[in-house]
Amino acid sequence: MLHSIFIKNFGIIDQLRIDFQDGLNVLTGETGAGKSIIIDALQIALGGRPSADQIRTGSEKALIQVTFDISGIKGLASVLKETGLDDPEEPVMVMTREITRAGKNICRINEQAVSLSFYRKIGGSLADMHMQPELNSLLSQDKQRQLLDRFAGDRTLAALSEVNLLYTRWREARNNFEKLDAEAGDRARRIDTLCYQIEDIRQANLTPGEDTELEDEKKFLANAEKISMLAAEAYASLYEAKGSQLSALDLLARAADNLRSLAALDRRNEPLLASLENILYQAEDAARELAGYLDGVDFSPSRLEAVEERLERIKKLKKKYGGTIPEIISCLEAAQSELAVLENIDQSLGKASQDVETALAEYNRAAGILGAARRKAARALEDAVKQELLYLEMGRVDFKVSFSDIEGPAQGGQERLEFMISTNPGEPLKPLAKIASGGEMTRIMLALKALLADTDEVPVLVFDEADTGVGGRALQAVAEKMLQLGMSHQVICVTHSAQVASLGKAHYRIAKEYEGDRTATRAILLDPEERLQELARMLDGSEVTEITLRHVRQMMRLPTEK
Repeated sequence: MLHSIFIKNFGIIDQLRIDFQDGLNVLTGETGAGKSIIIDALQIALGGRPSADQIRTGSEKALIQVTFDISGIKGLASVLKETGLDDPEEPVMVMTREITRAGKNICRINEQAVSLSFYRKIGGSLADMHMQPELNSLLSQDKQRQLLDRFAGDRTLAALSEVNLLYTRWREARNNFEKLDAEAGDRARRIDTLCYQIEDIRQANLTPGEDTELEDEKKFLANAEKISMLAAEAYASLYEAKGSQLSALDLLARAADNLRSLAALDRRNEPLLASLENILYQAEDAARELAGYLDGVDFSPSRLEAVEERLERIKKLKKKYGGTIPEIISCLEAAQSELAVLENIDQSLGKASQDVETALAEYNRAAGILGAARRKAARALEDAVKQELLYLEMGRVDFKVSFSDIEGPAQGGQERLEFMISTNPGEPLKPLAKIASGGEMTRIMLALKALLADTDEVPVLVFDEADTGVGGRALQAVAEKMLQLGMSHQVICVTHSAQVASLGKAHYRIAKEYEGDRTATRAILLDPEERLQELARMLDGSEVTEITLRHVRQMMRLPTEK
């Protein structure tokens, strides 16, 4: 239920708070006092379109905040999670709307900013505004179908769940078939491409790390002549004497002989001798390794050419299939896997086609059961609505549920339905949304709401001047129907009718007050005596007589004073 509304700097309202009660809440007051402004504020608080002109003169922004008790509202938790909002710890939801003259529009739910579309979705699940067609959920064909399904009962709702499940399966099967079918159309061209790629990579017979080894070999071969010269010179310096110039090994051997004689005379030189002998042995090893290295150095222009050609081929493969040899090999494996799938696509396509046919047959079977249940329930709903309208002094109204087939499978079933009505005998049935008379629309809405009260999950119903265009016995019937609705919903009603107002559980008088040179709107919760006077004023204007008061007491079912 709606706990309260807080309005600041909106219209002629500087600051106003109204705490509502459960059941039927009525708002009355003189024309121009601000009743409709309160309803406009509530409409905006639930996601309606605001205007900068609605901001109070002299203010730059307006604030509207509504607080709801959301305990027992089914499906709200899943809607909240769509935008990352968690269930509040307490069953309370605060919706805040701030509008500015600059056009800034801030929407918050429990102090968290949300998008306007999501904010409006939440507002629509909490309250149903019967004032403008675009905000009336009963005028939506989807809503009408939902209400019929709920009216039909649990078996129909179970059939609907099965239809939606089977629709999802059919759609997935169809998407899989279409994907395979599209692949089949390009199969021949794609197979040629894959075969070329596979053969191109296979013929190269690549080995991971091969390119690095080839680069090293290319560098060696390209510098083989210089390498040989440097190695020969190093070997000659170590091992070969030139004329009177001794080699490095000769000089080291001579120095070792001298140190050996020296150590024999002075043992302190033995460590130095050992170090020099080690150097001599290392030099001899180096000379032998250089000799072997020189034997292996062979400048081969043909080998260099072969290495360069191999590197160039690897370079081209990298450009086409990947930046490294492992990536090229991965590309080969992927191409082989895809080729295997494409070569078996006829078999896969046949199975996918059979899956679509099976899913479609199962969907059609379930949709047929659902459609039959809906049509049966529609006949019962038509009779029930007519009975409700008869009570509301609209006994000559014709009400039908119109069905039209939807081509192909669809979410929710294979039929589109719409509530149709004719308010005058002989007139054709028209969609409920096109009913022109405000009084007729009010009673039709009341009839549907009363009939579907147990299945309509929107907890709050708001009626703005629901008595417009209604009088006499019909007006009394409207009042009693609102009282009935108040037993299953919270009803907030702006009314000029004493008959409607007299049945309210809570009665608020909306009054305009003057503070200096400014006008402000106030909401006063009336006590029994104040309410008696307000209802009398609504009946007879400013002159309230004892007869009027007696009449009011009878309307309120109060004892008449003697």
